[in-house]
Amino acid sequence: MLAQNIIRVKDLTGQKQSIRLRSATTMLTILTLFCLFLSSYVYLRAVLPLPCSKGIKVLLGILLVIIAFKFHLLYLWEGKSLFSPNLPSWVVLPGVWLHTGLIFYCFCLLLLDIFYILIRLPAWACKRKMTFPSGRIRNLVNLALLVFLLGSVGYGVYRAVQLPEVRYMDISLPKLPARNKPLRLAVLSDLHADSTKSAAFFREIVQRTNALKPDLILICGDFVDGGVERLAPVLAPLAHLQSGYGTYAVAGNHDYFSGYGDWKAYLQGIGIRFLDNEHILTCGGQLVLAGVTDPAARRAGYTLPSAVRALENAPEHLPRILLAHQPKLFPYAVLCGVDLQISGHTHGGMAPGLRQLVALFNGGYVSGLYQHGDARLYVSNGTSLWTGMAIRLNTPAEITLITLRGES
Repeated sequence: MLAQNIIRVKDLTGQKQSIRLRSATTMLTILTLFCLFLSSYVYLRAVLPLPCSKGIKVLLGILLVIIAFKFHLLYLWEGKSLFSPNLPSWVVLPGVWLHTGLIFYCFCLLLLDIFYILIRLPAWACKRKMTFPSGRIRNLVNLALLVFLLGSVGYGVYRAVQLPEVRYMDISLPKLPARNKPLRLAVLSDLHADSTKSAAFFREIVQRTNALKPDLILICGDFVDGGVERLAPVLAPLAHLQSGYGTYAVAGNHDYFSGYGDWKAYLQGIGIRFLDNEHILTCGGQLVLAGVTDPAARRAGYTLPSAVRALENAPEHLPRILLAHQPKLFPYAVLCGVDLQISGHTHGGMAPGLRQLVALFNGGYVSGLYQHGDARLYVSNGTSLWTGMAIRLNTPAEITLITLRGES
C-alpha cells in the first residue's frame, strides 16, 4: 500500500511538471512571435524610411531586436526565470522603460497607418490621385511620437515603483445589519516581489496597512515573481501584518508560475491563510469569507477556481465575500450568491490605451467598484506592479480600506 501511494505521488508530480513545461513552452512561443512582430513592424515602418546609411539602419535594427527580445535576453543572462530575472533594478527598469515604450510606439504607428489608409479610401474609390505627406514629414511625425512616448512611459515607470496610496471605499451590503459596527477591510493585491524590490519596501506597506487598524486584511494574489528560496526575505515583513481577525489570501496567476506549493507553505507559516476553493466564518460570525484559486492553477497542476465549491454549506443569511484574483469571475460569483467580490490582477489598466485592452480580457472590469443587482465587485489597482510591464499613468498603486456598512 505504501509503495502504491509513493507511485501515485510520483505520477502526480510528473503530471504537474509536464503541465508546467507545456504551459511554459506555449507562453514562450507566443512571446517570441509577438517580439518578432514588434521589432519587424517598427523597423519596416520607422527605420527603413530614414534618410541614413545602411550601416546605421542595421545598428538601429539590432537595437530594436535587443529591446523587443528583452525577456529572452535577460533570461539568457540570468538563466532562472523568464519573467523575473534575478538582476538589480538599474538593469531591469531601463529595460522595462525601453520595452514598454517600444510596445506603445508600435501600437501608435499601427494606428497612424490605419489613419493613413482611411484618408486615402475616398480617393481610391473615385480613382483620383491624392497628395500625401512626404517621407520627410512622416519621419518627423515618427520622431516626435517616439520622443513623446518615451517621456510618458518614463514617467509611468517612475510612478509604478512608488509606494502605494491609501484609497478609501464605503460599501453597503443588504445582509449586514445596519445596527452592527462597520467592518474595516484592508485590501492588498499584486505585490509582485522580485529582485527590484526590497524588504524595506514591503515593511513600509505593512506599516501603512496596520495604521488603518483593519478588522481583516485581505490579499488578492500575485505575491511574487520568483522562487521562495530567493524572495522569502523580501516578503518576510508580511509576518507583521496586524488586524482584528487575521490575514487571508488567494493565489494569483504569477504565484502558480513561481511555485505555489512552496510559497503557500511559507506564507501560511508567517500568518497568512490561503483560501483555495473554501470558506470560513469570520468577524465574530458576521461574515462568510470565501476564496477561489486562479484559472492559471490548472496549467500548474492545481484545481480550477470554483465558487460553488468555495461556498458549499455556507450560511445564506450572512454576507458572502469572495476573494478571486481575476475579476472576470464575477458573473459566476453572482450566480453563487456572492454579495461582494474583491479582486486585483488588472493593475487598474496601467495606462490609457492599455486600459481598454485589459478590460477586453477581464470581462470589462478594470478598476474600482461595479454592481450587478445587489452584488458588488471591487477591483484594486494593485499595491505594487509586475516589472515586466511596470507603468502607471493615472492609475496609482493602492492599499484599499473598504468600510462595510449595513443597509437600514
